[in-house]
Amino acid sequence: MKKLLAVLALFVCLLAFALPVSRAAEESEAAGTGMSGTPQDFSDLEKTLKKDKYDELQKRVSDLEQANRFLTERVRDIERSLYDFKARQ
Repeated sequence: MKKLLAVLALFVCLLAFALPVSRAAEESEAAGTGMSGTPQDFSDLEKTLKKDKYDELQKRVSDLEQANRFLTERVRDIERSLYDFKARQ
């Protein structure tokens, strides 16, 4: 049980580190494009990028919630197995 919680905590820490790093990489890629256009073009592009980032974050949150539900159920299964094992001894 402790090992599973430690693995889960490690997974959460890695995700907390990976999200800002991936965002910084996306911003650095956009900075080097050298695009030219009207302010309206930039405004439209900015709105599109914000919506895309928002959609991506929603998908990531959904994926994390699904992973969390799976891991919670797995922990319950392991606890049941452990209790059954202890009861047999």
